[in-house]
Amino acid sequence: MRSFRRRLLAVLVPLTIVAALGAAAVLWLDQQSARARLAEAQLEPALARAAAAEARAVRAEASLTSIAVQRVAEAAATATVVARVDEPKAALERALGRLFAAFQEPTGRGYDQLSDVFAPAALQGMRTEGDFLRVNTRHLGGASTFTVNASPPEQLAPDRAQIHTVERWLYDERDDADRRQRCFIEDSDQNYVMRLNGQLWIVDEFHVGGTRRAECPAGT
Repeated sequence: MRSFRRRLLAVLVPLTIVAALGAAAVLWLDQQSARARLAEAQLEPALARAAAAEARAVRAEASLTSIAVQRVAEAAATATVVARVDEPKAALERALGRLFAAFQEPTGRGYDQLSDVFAPAALQGMRTEGDFLRVNTRHLGGASTFTVNASPPEQLAPDRAQIHTVERWLYDERDDADRRQRCFIEDSDQNYVMRLNGQLWIVDEFHVGGTRRAECPAGT
């Protein structure tokens, strides 16, 4: 009987130990699983907040990009409008530059091409100095120069604009040997009417408001 008990204990004790270890392992695994579920439950709101913050950042970036694109488009449109408004003024300045160049070489091709930028009525008055130079075999040289301060164009019609100028022209007339024949300064204020001729603005007419002439100072 005692021998049977000993054998029984020899079998039961290891089984009890194994069962206890198994139960402990299961309990440990349950605890780890519970901790993992708790950590995941705690992490989910943080992940949701991070996702929401990222979505807000993406929307904000898209909004800023849209605003920037809109501002660039508005600036480009404004620059285009300003450029178009100033086209008559720029055309007038170019025309007067070509006129001055023609006075420097009144027998050249540039003189005959002034009709490209001046209407016939305007050109008749503008060529007075040039015709004088041609008849007397003179040209502008030496200290000759001109300055033009032009007002912003005043739109009279879609194809017409008026510009007021204050001008100073220094005429240093030279002969073929480049000797000075006459030198004077002309200050004037004038009103120009520009007309859109196809794609180009030309000087359609001009009106002199006032003119003052004086001999060039000594040493000019």
